[in-house]
Amino acid sequence: METKLFKLTVVFSICISLNVDGKTSVSIQKAFEKKYITAKAICKGGLELDYSVSNLLKDSLSIFIPAGWRFNSDAGKNDYQDILLVHEEFLVLRPKETKKFDIKGYCCEASKGGPQKGAPYTLGKMADSSLVTLARYLNCRQVDSNTEQYSVWAISDGKETANITSSNDSIASLLRTFVAGVKGEPLPWYTLLKRARITQSGDVQDHPVRFKADINYGVTETCYSYCYIVDSTGQKVSQIFGKWLSPENTEYNTSFNVASLKKGVYKLILESKNVALFERAFKI
Repeated sequence: METKLFKLTVVFSICISLNVDGKTSVSIQKAFEKKYITAKAICKGGLELDYSVSNLLKDSLSIFIPAGWRFNSDAGKNDYQDILLVHEEFLVLRPKETKKFDIKGYCCEASKGGPQKGAPYTLGKMADSSLVTLARYLNCRQVDSNTEQYSVWAISDGKETANITSSNDSIASLLRTFVAGVKGEPLPWYTLLKRARITQSGDVQDHPVRFKADINYGVTETCYSYCYIVDSTGQKVSQIFGKWLSPENTEYNTSFNVASLKKGVYKLILESKNVALFERAFKI
């Protein structure tokens, strides 16, 4: 009885596989080149596309869209943000079937307006090598969407690698290291959590939330010290703490809210008796 049940389960699984998987399996690029399909990409609003695909074959079709596929805005004068796919997609169609697929990606042109509902997009192509490298990295890992978006912007728009952070910073730390390597830059000495928001008019606004850093210092004697922030003009804009420091302690893990600070370059300074123990610049 158990053997029959096992055989029935196997047969049932095979039937499901045949119904789901297309007989012809190709990449999206090959499907276009061989004219297996026609397609149309329309924005659903935000960074989401309604991707309508028609299978021109008499066979069922399985199409693979790789991580790193980039959909470009095709709205003429209303040039919206391009959309980068960082997680691979599989599209399955029956013979001669036309089907709509929901494709979600990330903005890779932060300076442009957010995509509006109904805006046309190209059918897509592979992005440049740096973005493809990042997309393949993200495709194999679980990272929250805000962190993924800032990792894309760090490469596509030159935003700070320090903005790649999250509540689970052990994962974000690996991603920061990876992105810094792709960009050929040193790891940032701090992290700055930001939250991205797209306005109704389509503009991208990113808001600073929290600054974190490990400050290393040295003092020869116990002394009262101040930690504060100055802007690019040298004006003090925020005091972090005032407290006694001793020679036994050489590190301070600082974490503070920066939501009130405007975009710009700042310095974090740790000072004792008008002598800087620590002074480094950061960017918001």
